Amino acid sequence: MQAGDFDVTFNNESGLFSEFLPGSLFYRVNYHTARIRISQGFVLPDGTTEYEQQATAFIDMLEADQEESRVTLRCRDKIRVLLDRLIHQRPTVETADPDGSNVGDGTITAIETKPFKTRNENWTIVCTTPGGDGVAVFSVTGSVSGSVGPAMSGTEFSTGDGAGGIKFTISNGNVDWDTGDEFTFTTKQYPEWSAVNVIKIIWSILTGYNYDTDTQEAWSGLVLDFDHTKSNANTDLDYAAFVEAISDTTAIGNFNLTGRVPYDVLASDVIRKLVLLFLGSIFTNADGRISIKVYLPGTSPTPSASFSDALKNTMCGYVRSIDEIINYVSIAYKKRNRWEFSNEQVTYDGNWVELNQASIDLYGYLTQGYSMDWFAANGAHVQDLASKIVARYGEPPLNIDFQTGLDALLTQVGDIVAVTDQKHNLIDIRGEVIKKTCEFDTVPAHISMRIRRDADLNALYGVLGSRVDEGDGRSPQASTYGAATDIDKEYCYLGALSNSSPNYLLF
Repeated sequence: MQAGDFDVTFNNESGLFSEFLPGSLFYRVNYHTARIRISQGFVLPDGTTEYEQQATAFIDMLEADQEESRVTLRCRDKIRVLLDRLIHQRPTVETADPDGSNVGDGTITAIETKPFKTRNENWTIVCTTPGGDGVAVFSVTGSVSGSVGPAMSGTEFSTGDGAGGIKFTISNGNVDWDTGDEFTFTTKQYPEWSAVNVIKIIWSILTGYNYDTDTQEAWSGLVLDFDHTKSNANTDLDYAAFVEAISDTTAIGNFNLTGRVPYDVLASDVIRKLVLLFLGSIFTNADGRISIKVYLPGTSPTPSASFSDALKNTMCGYVRSIDEIINYVSIAYKKRNRWEFSNEQVTYDGNWVELNQASIDLYGYLTQGYSMDWFAANGAHVQDLASKIVARYGEPPLNIDFQTGLDALLTQVGDIVAVTDQKHNLIDIRGEVIKKTCEFDTVPAHISMRIRRDADLNALYGVLGSRVDEGDGRSPQASTYGAATDIDKEYCYLGALSNSSPNYLLF
């Protein structure tokens, strides 16, 4: 997850950006949180002008220079909301209020709740047998769950795995309880999902709407409220990117999750854990909308751009460190679809271990531990994650930093690009863009990027051919890509371009 930011500095000799000068742009205007869009302009050979949008963010600070007549606007993008915002804050209505006419002056603890059991409902606790602790008995009734009592004063009451999903303790005070003494409170359903695609869960957290039905979730007020429009007209989310990510994770088949958002957590913490499962990225794209990408191992799309020192690259260097190797992964996870009350520790009743023995033989054990409080059938989600981590990070990754011209304007985080640099003898090295910085106030303007190449980031091809003659004039296909005719190559061969003897799969 990456947050972007930029500063824009204006000459203010005319006072156009003075918020206290009548007639100026900011006079009596609340410019904080206002959106600002940055575009880069070009004069085309025919003399016309074209602009490419580079970023959209909101203003969070204005600074007037003390010595020179300049004003700088500090701008931050939508991802900042995820980094700063708490979700599923414990509702104040989940505190039991005593009736003003109560005789007994005892108390009741905070109401503890349970995922997949707690619902949006009103509760009434009424004393039916007077007395002190160990004697007084209370009925417990929900507007949805009905009667789930009785509860005895001085003893913890819990609905356990039954309806209602509540737990509390009533305690006697200086004056014993009397018949009719009453408490009331309201519970709110957790943000929770049962066997739902991980990208759809993220959509739901961001918008408060169910992706499939496009209806408001019962707990929408406890999460974020970005635009839920399911089209490219969405002003907050890159809808097309979410559609593609859902398709990618559905194809992999390991990302239907069951889980909940606990009380008082940062949105970023929840979403980071979900994004980790598919080793993806979530970021703000050039038009200011939140976008998402899924890591697909063993495939490398045709680069969206190629960069080389023969063109406009002016600087290039790289870092390759053993510190980034992970060859042994242990993931504690929820093996059973059972959920604890809000005041209980999460039970990780499963543990999955994956290792890359070849990497361990070379570099020793370089371990990483995770905990995953989401459930999936047979632990498929953590098995998939662990295997991808030790495969992808079993060798020191190649992190290339380079500076190029404005031909990188359309490149964004998550794209696969190719870099060539004569000094380091890097030839058409493909990697994933993990950082992009635009410097439009320099002459000439330039763009800096960092790309990461992992051991398995090769250009792979894959098509299905036929090993028998089906009488269609186009079969059988050759058994290797190198021996294939142009017609053969319209079919599928599975293997790496860098491998002289690629594997193949013919049916």
